[in-house]
Amino acid sequence: MVRYAVWQLRIAEERTHVARTWETERLVLRLPGPEASANVREYGLRSAEFHRPFDPIRPADFWELPLVAERLATQLQEFEEGVSLCLFLARKQQPDYILGAINLRNIIRGAMQGCTVGYGLAPDALGQGYMTEALKAIVEIGFNELKLHRVEVNVMPRNAPSLAVAERAGFQREGVSPRYLQIAGVWEDHVRLARINDQWGR
Repeated sequence: MVRYAVWQLRIAEERTHVARTWETERLVLRLPGPEASANVREYGLRSAEFHRPFDPIRPADFWELPLVAERLATQLQEFEEGVSLCLFLARKQQPDYILGAINLRNIIRGAMQGCTVGYGLAPDALGQGYMTEALKAIVEIGFNELKLHRVEVNVMPRNAPSLAVAERAGFQREGVSPRYLQIAGVWEDHVRLARINDQWGR
C-alpha cells in the first residue's frame, strides 16, 4: 500500500510540470482559461451545425459567452486535478483563430492508467491533416507527460473521416460497443480503438 501511494504521488508531482501550450510542425495546442472565451465561442458557432450529427444534444445557450468562460475555468480545474486535458488547436501563424478541439478525458489512475480521447475540427479546416497531427501530439503528451498506459477513442461506424484520423494516428480497432453514447438524441454504436504505451513504467 505504501509503495502504491508513493508511485501515485510521483505521477501527481510529474503532472505539475506539464505545460499548457505545445507545438507541432504546423500547429499550436493550447489549454486556455476564460480569457479565451470569445475565440472559443467563435469557433463553436462556426462549427456547431457541422458537428450536430456527431454531438450530444446541446442546450440553446451552450455557446453563450458566460457559459463558455465557465467551461474553460472548469477545464483548467480538471487539468489541475489530473482528470482531463482539453486543448484547442490553431495554426502557428494564426494562434487566435481556433481550428478545432481535442481532449483527453476520463483519466483513470490505479490499475487502469488510461483515458479516452475526443476531437473535432471546424469545417473550414478539413482535409489538411491538422487533426491527425494534433491527435498524434496529444497521445504523446498523454504517454510522455501524463504517464498514461492507454488512450482509447470511440467513433460511430458511419463517421469514416474520424475513423481514418484515428487509424492514421496509430490507433488499433478493438471491437464495437453497442449503444455506447447518446448522439443527437439516439443511442449509437461506436467502434472502439486504442493505443497502448509500450514504454510505460520503463
